Amino acid sequence: MGRKLDAREYKLLLNPQIFGQSPNLDAANTFWAQRIRQIVQTADPEARPFENNGWRLIQFWDTSNRDLGDNDLILRTRQDTRSDFAANGVRKATLKLRMPDQFIVATAWLAKPEDEGAGNVETKFEEDIGPLEVLSRPPGEQPRVVTPLKLSTRNRFSLSSGIEISSNDPLDRLEHVLALFPGAAELVCVSAEQHDLNLAGGPLIHEYVFKGSEVALVEGAKAKFTLSIWCFNAPSKQPDVAEMSFVVKSDDGKMSGPVARQAYNLFNNFQDSLSEIIDQDHTSKTSLALPDRGPC
Repeated sequence: MGRKLDAREYKLLLNPQIFGQSPNLDAANTFWAQRIRQIVQTADPEARPFENNGWRLIQFWDTSNRDLGDNDLILRTRQDTRSDFAANGVRKATLKLRMPDQFIVATAWLAKPEDEGAGNVETKFEEDIGPLEVLSRPPGEQPRVVTPLKLSTRNRFSLSSGIEISSNDPLDRLEHVLALFPGAAELVCVSAEQHDLNLAGGPLIHEYVFKGSEVALVEGAKAKFTLSIWCFNAPSKQPDVAEMSFVVKSDDGKMSGPVARQAYNLFNNFQDSLSEIIDQDHTSKTSLALPDRGPC
């Protein structure tokens, strides 16, 4: 039967150049007032802007052969920090299986089921929703994002399990990943003789995250908004990635037609109203943060 869907998350990549250096809550709420409020007020005239902010260090990992990525798996470590990005030594390792097939993802497992039951693992089964777009590579030109004439969405399903680890816990080889997430062994095909299974990290990401804004939908549902801004390798610089998203939780794995329709229309309104500041060069923030594949 599989897992029940926890939530649906709608994600929109923005041109990071519209945000200045060292983003802060005032700047995030200026953006909300100028660009977001007029869209969400069609659903909730009382919607308020972001109320809190945070700072995190993030890094994505894979082998040089993309043994994780080529099997629809994403490995991320994340640490909450102070505003100066000083970490406390505790980090969360999260492995995510993400692909279009709902039933494959719903019936998969990553961490030990007994650890999930004991509360040692945070596991989520969600639907990731983004604009319907593809990355095209015209002959002799740089890749560019192509969108359809009629706005729509691209839907994928994700199962993620997160485990807190200390700074001393090893996480530099694939075998360490499989020890934390033994269910991934069924998804990653590597031979016992394969030696190049060291993990490489992508750029160190300094994330500014703004939360606390809720938009009331029909039937008591809520859309909870987040603005996430990434600076690669160093903070206090021109951002490299910006993403606005909102999450709508399911009702015991279900979502009514009116709630789903309103969320769908709201997301397409965002695509339309923000069309001139949507990122036209990339379709995924994660793809920008993965380690380089290296020479082919």
